[in-house]
Amino acid sequence: MTNLKRLLAMLLVVVMVAALFAGCNKTTEPSDTAAPTTAANGDTQADSTPVESTPADTQEAPVEPKNDTMVVATAYMEQKFSPFFATTAYDMDIVNLTTGYLMTSDREGQMVVNGIEGETRAYNGTDYTYYTMGNCVVTQNDDGTVDYDLTMRDDIKFSDGTPATIDDVIFGIYVLADPTYDGSSTLYSMPIEGMDEYRSGMEARADAIFAAGEEGYTENELYTEEQYNEFWDYYNNNAGADFAKEICDYCISNGYNAPDDSVAACAANWGFELAEDATYQDFWDAIVAAYDTVEEAEETETAGSSRLDLTRNALGADFMAGVSTGAGADNIAGVIKTGDYSMRIHCTEFDATAIYSMGFPITPLHWYGDPAMYDYDNNQFGFPKGDLRVVREHTTQPLGCGPYVFTGYSNGVASMEANPYFFQGEPKIKNLKYQEATESDYIPGLEAGNFDVASPSLSETTVEAIKKGNPNGELEGETLTTKLVDYRGYGYLGINGTRVSVGGDASSEASKDLRLAIMTVMAVCRDTVIASYYGDRAAVIQYPISNTSWAAPRPTDEGYKNAYSTAVDGTPIYTDDMSEEDKYEAATQAALAYLEAAGYTVENGKITAAPEGAKGLSEEDSYEVMIPGGGQQDHPAYGIAVKAKELLGNIGFVIRISDVQTSVWNAQLNANTADMWAAAWQSSADPDMYQVYHSSNANGQGTNSNHYQIQDADLDEIILEARSSADNTYRKAAYKEALEIILSWGVELPLYQRKDAVVLSTERVNVDTLPQDMTPYYGWSDEIYNLELN
Repeated sequence: MTNLKRLLAMLLVVVMVAALFAGCNKTTEPSDTAAPTTAANGDTQADSTPVESTPADTQEAPVEPKNDTMVVATAYMEQKFSPFFATTAYDMDIVNLTTGYLMTSDREGQMVVNGIEGETRAYNGTDYTYYTMGNCVVTQNDDGTVDYDLTMRDDIKFSDGTPATIDDVIFGIYVLADPTYDGSSTLYSMPIEGMDEYRSGMEARADAIFAAGEEGYTENELYTEEQYNEFWDYYNNNAGADFAKEICDYCISNGYNAPDDSVAACAANWGFELAEDATYQDFWDAIVAAYDTVEEAEETETAGSSRLDLTRNALGADFMAGVSTGAGADNIAGVIKTGDYSMRIHCTEFDATAIYSMGFPITPLHWYGDPAMYDYDNNQFGFPKGDLRVVREHTTQPLGCGPYVFTGYSNGVASMEANPYFFQGEPKIKNLKYQEATESDYIPGLEAGNFDVASPSLSETTVEAIKKGNPNGELEGETLTTKLVDYRGYGYLGINGTRVSVGGDASSEASKDLRLAIMTVMAVCRDTVIASYYGDRAAVIQYPISNTSWAAPRPTDEGYKNAYSTAVDGTPIYTDDMSEEDKYEAATQAALAYLEAAGYTVENGKITAAPEGAKGLSEEDSYEVMIPGGGQQDHPAYGIAVKAKELLGNIGFVIRISDVQTSVWNAQLNANTADMWAAAWQSSADPDMYQVYHSSNANGQGTNSNHYQIQDADLDEIILEARSSADNTYRKAAYKEALEIILSWGVELPLYQRKDAVVLSTERVNVDTLPQDMTPYYGWSDEIYNLELN
C-alpha cells in the first residue's frame, strides 16, 4: 500500500463544486487550495481516483434495493455533509444532492449564466438546455472594476418548505468570508471589494497564540496565561501523536490494514518501519526524524490536518472563536443586496476565474444560522462575526433546496428522500441511499443486486470483472452498464529547468536544446507503453492541458502537432509511413542533433563530452527520472522511462531511473530538488496557468508550484492578459500560444488522458434516462431528478 499518501493527496485537493471555489488551473482531486497539488499517480492501473472505504468487518449488511430505492456504493464518509465544511468527494456527493446553487456548469465546465430562462449550448453536435436557480450578468467597468449582478429564482423553497431569498445566499457568503472560517473554500481570495478589510483585525484564538510563539506568555486581551499554556502543552505533547493517529485512522478506515490495525502496520503502509508495539508518539517521532525540520515533516506527511488544526479542534470552541487583533470592517463593501432575490458582487479587478465563485450555495439561514441575528442594513449576517459555532451545529445534518432531502446517516449508510419542492420537479426515484463499501465489493455488489450504481477505479481487474459479469463479455450488457468519461486531468513527465540545464541557466537556448533532446525520445516512447498499461482506457495527448478543457487545442485546429515532433532545424521528425522502429531511430537521431546544439561533443554517432554544467556521460553523472511506483515499477511512466533510457543510451546519453516511495517523490518535488519526475494533474474548469507556470511561483517563491522553474517574460505576459479577459475565444488562442512556449522550454511532456467510469445495474436502472454525453463536469447524477428505476 505504498500509494496511500498519493491517494490521500488526491483526496485532500478534491474540487468540491465550482459554486464554492475559484478555479485554478491544475490541482489534484480535493480544492482549490492556495497552490495546485501534483499527484504522484502511482496506483494500480487507474492513477488518480482517491479510494476510501471502511473495513469489511465493520460494514452494515448491504441495503437491499427496492423498487422505489436506489443504492449507490460509495467510500468512507466523514459525515461532514455541510456545504461549508465538507472536504472529501464522498461527503460532497451528499452535499450536492441536498444543496442548491445559483449557477452550475455545462458539459465543458463553463458556468451557465442564464439558467433561470434556460440556456442552450451545443456539445458534441447536440444542443442541450441548462436550467439553474440563478442568472449572472458580468459588467466590466471603465475603471477596471467588475460587477457580477446575481439574480435568483423567486420560487425556490428549501426542502422543509421555507421560501429561499437572497438573504440566504448573503448569509452563506459571510460564513465563507469569516476571519475564523477554516473550511476548504477560498472565496476570500477573490478580489471582492472590502474582503480583506472585513477579514482583518480578527483571527482564531488558537492562531493568535500560535503566532505569538512559545517564548513565554505576555499579558494581553486576546487570551489568558492559562489558555496560552494549555495551547502549547497540547501542541507540543499531544498534537504530534494526533497527527500520526490521523494517518492511522486514514489507513484503517480505508481497509488497508485489516486484519492488522496496529500503529506499526499503518506506519508500514505509510512508508515507515516501526516496532510491533509502536505508539502514535513513536510514529510521530519517526516522521520527524526523517526530515531536516519538523515543519518539513508536517507539511510532507500530513493526512489532512496540521498540528495547529489538530490542537485547535481538540481544545474546542474557545480556541476556535475569533479574537480582535485590530480594526476591521463591519461588512464586505463589495457584497451588495439589491433586492429580495438579487445582489451584486463588486470586484476591484477582473479575474477570469471569479465567475466560478459566483454560483454560490443557497444555504438556509434559518437552519445553519440564527435569523434573529440577521439584519443586513445593520451589518448583522446570521451569526456573531468570528464565532461559527451555530453554523457548525448542523455539519452532519444538511438541509437545502437540492433534489434530495437528507434523512439520516447510520452504520455507513446516508439516506435521502426525494425533495417535493425541487425547482425542476420531484425526482422520480423516491429513496436514495449511499452505502459505504470497499471498492473490491463494488462490482460483486452490483451483480448481486446490493448496489445499483458504483464508480470504481478502472483497474485491469475491475474491467475484467465487469466483462465477466455480462453475458456478452463486454463493458455494457444485460447485467452491467459502464459509462466512460475522460478524467478531469492528465498524466505528465516534468523536468526542473534549472537542474537540467547547461551552466545553470534554465532559459538559455543550449539548456532548452538539452531538455528537448530528452523529451523528444521520451515522447516517441509514449504510444506503445500507454496502450499496454491502460488499453483503450487512456489516450496519449499532445499538449500540457487536459483534453476536457474548453481551451485544449484540437487536432482540427490550425497549427496542431504532436509534442516534441520537430527537429532542431524546425523540420518534422516523422513521416506517416514510418514503422515504430523507424520512429525510435528518427527520434534518437533528432535527440543527438539537439544535444550537439546544446554543446555536447558528438563523435561517430555518440556524445563524448558534455558542456560545462551539464550531465549525461555516466550513471554517476546523470540526470535522475523519479517515478513514484512504490518500488513495484507500477506506473504508466515507468515503461516510458525504461525505453527512453535504452534509446538515449544508444547515443551515449545516460539517465538513471529511481522507482521511489511517494514520500520521497513529494519531498523532492516540494524542495525543487528533483531533476525529472512523473505525476498527474487534476484540472479545474478554468485553464488559468498562473499558479503552475508564472515566474513568480518558481524557485520556491509564491506558491512554489512552478516546479519546472520556467521564468519567461513572454509567457508571464500571456498568462496575465488571458486571465484578465472575458473573451474565451481570445483566451483559447492565448493559451495555445502559452502552451507552445511551455513545450519550447522542454520541461513538460503530456503523457495520457485516462478514463473514469460509472457502472450501473442494467437490470435495476433505466440507463436510457441517464444524461447524454456525460463529461467530467456533467456526470450521471447531474440529472438525477430524471433518472428512473426499472
